[in-house]
Amino acid sequence: MLRTQLKKAGINESWATLRKTLSVQLRVTSSLRRKDGRAIHVRKSTVAESALMAIYQALTINPTPGGTKKLIC
Repeated sequence: MLRTQLKKAGINESWATLRKTLSVQLRVTSSLRRKDGRAIHVRKSTVAESALMAIYQALTINPTPGGTKKLIC
């Protein structure tokens, strides 16, 4: 099913190439210390590159998986 959706969108790469393209997006955590000593941790996905964005659009997947998470502790 995935392969069919990708082919309909004109994406005909091998599974190895698709895995390589999908591997470039990361989840990044930034940790900051507040004046009161508590920490703020912000977790966010990196921006999808154009080839990855095309795959997301073909599969109707959100290009920012996980959204942005903020934790104060």
